[in-house]
Amino acid sequence: MSRLREALDNAAADAPTLNLADWAITSSRRRRKTRMAAGSAAVIGLAVLAGVVLDVFPGTGPLMADKAVVAVQTGKIADLPSRGVGPLSHAYRTFCLISGPIPPDCRNGKWRVVALSGETYHLPQALGTLSTKSGPKFYPLAISRDGRIIAYYNQSAKTFKVRDLASGTEQTAPVAIAEAELGGNAHLELSDDGRYLAFTGYPSRKEDGLLIDMRARTTTPLPVGWDLRSIDGTTVTLARYGRYGEKPGIWVMPLAGGGSPITVDETYTRFSALAPNGAAVAALRRGQSLDSHDDTITVLDARTGKVKKTVTMRGLPKGSPTLTPGVWLSVAEVTLAALPSDRWNENRQITYAVNVETGQVRQLAVYHPQNVMHLVIPGVPAAF
Repeated sequence: MSRLREALDNAAADAPTLNLADWAITSSRRRRKTRMAAGSAAVIGLAVLAGVVLDVFPGTGPLMADKAVVAVQTGKIADLPSRGVGPLSHAYRTFCLISGPIPPDCRNGKWRVVALSGETYHLPQALGTLSTKSGPKFYPLAISRDGRIIAYYNQSAKTFKVRDLASGTEQTAPVAIAEAELGGNAHLELSDDGRYLAFTGYPSRKEDGLLIDMRARTTTPLPVGWDLRSIDGTTVTLARYGRYGEKPGIWVMPLAGGGSPITVDETYTRFSALAPNGAAVAALRRGQSLDSHDDTITVLDARTGKVKKTVTMRGLPKGSPTLTPGVWLSVAEVTLAALPSDRWNENRQITYAVNVETGQVRQLAVYHPQNVMHLVIPGVPAAF
């Protein structure tokens, strides 16, 4: 995932005449031989959702579908209704100007959302991509962990909107945010209740981030060079991964701002959301390269950076997928998003859960979007 992001950053910097169509066609040629495996003895559901294949596994917890989902979208897809939509399974951007598989009723560079019940909807209110002189820009979307609330950038409003899918209630952020402020691949995070919304410009180190209180109508600056991991009722958790000569670190920042970041051992490069106890994060230890890891997972004290425990992960498939820890399913299990290092599988994202007490890993789901960079799963981070 890191390679994909960096490639797009380089394309934007080196090709001032690049447009979205050119980018999509070029990316397609690289993806032409992508294998889209589906099926397993453990699979209890399979969704073919307008171009995205989703294998759902049992025991997935609150972040994933817990029953079989079977849906095939072959014709016209409706826009998202004004109200009455159930929880979402995931969202993804679609691209039409490519030589590979194109989803039905494609709208180039636009977001669409998929409900747990299988319905797929266009989301015309959300800005997905924009072709600029410096290359394509991608605008973020976030889904609450229970799938009931979404946040997205609205081009007409020049800022973010937060929408409750069931009631249709929509809130507009109290501050205008220029499109240019969002960087090439901004990261958007939403609190469970939809009250707090935050964005950072990661992996760019130029744009400041912002935390927005949608209820109090206030904003709090976020530091440059830090990535969002989670927002709860009192804090926003940020991480830095040891790139660009910076030391890796964790920052559990009060919602009003302040607090102090801590630096951790430079062998740790990937961090989870804040644990349910509010005192720990899970971390992966760097392998032979920045895009690899060893077979352990460590629980760090979120306030001091000291190691609480380290266990060897058991049950991961052979090979070394790029893993990113995400939210916690319980006090003992944390999610992992995986992008296999094998270039033939670059469009496959797998989610796992790992028990930080025993190291046992179980598979949650497999997604096959057009590109994993353009996939959003509730509560699960992108496998950057």
